[in-house]
Order: sequence, then C-alpha cells, then structure tokens
Amino acid sequence: MAGDRRLERAARLVRVQEQMRRVAERDLAATRAEAAALEADRAALLGALAEGGFGHLLLGAADRRLRSLAVEATELGHRAVRQAEALREQGLARKRAELLAERLGEERAREIERREALERLDGLAGRRPGDASLP
Repeated sequence: MAGDRRLERAARLVRVQEQMRRVAERDLAATRAEAAALEADRAALLGALAEGGFGHLLLGAADRRLRSLAVEATELGHRAVRQAEALREQGLARKRAELLAERLGEERAREIERREALERLDGLAGRRPGDASLP
C-alpha cells in the first residue's frame, strides 16, 4: 500500500540521517584531534624556545613556524565551528525525520484500525434479521 511505502521511506530517511550524523560527529572529532595535535606542537616549540635550545640562528624559523601554527589553529577553529553547526543541523534533521516516521506510523495504525472497524460493520450489516449468533 501507499502508506506502507511512505512509512518505509520515512524509516529509511531516519537511518540515512543517523548515518550522516555519525559521519559529522566523526569529522568533528577528527578536527578537534587535529587541533589538539597542533596545540601540542605549538607548546613543544614554545618550550624549546624557552629552554634556549635553538640559539639565535633558528629564532626566525621558529617564529615562522609559530605563525603558521597560529594560522592553522585559527582555520581549524573555524572548521570546528562549522562542523559543530553542521552536526547540530544533522541532529535537527534526524529529529524531524523521526517525527515524520512516527506520525506516518500513527496514521498507518489509525488506517488499519479504521479498516478493521469498517469490516466489522460490514459483517454486522450483512447479517439477516433472522440470523442468530448462536446455533
């Protein structure tokens, strides 16, 4: 029936939304891990500079590396914000799909109940007045 197909499509939509949410969560976790690794690199470089292990010759290179790490950290921060927003949107889309599937399931149950009630009424209406329910 058309109701069954709609219900199946809604359930499939819920599954797809769940998969998309998991992918978005994975991407956000990877971005956050990348940002943490970048911060660890920056901290290690700053620690080495504080110890004076570079000498005056490598200060320029260390400065350039710190600047590039700062740029990367800013880009990762922006990407993490975008991914978090996408994840939130995926969650909302999944919730809408779940509500749609639930509503379609309820409509389907009401339709089945209505059809069964009509069949019972047709059965009662089809009896002849002289028919007894017991033999």
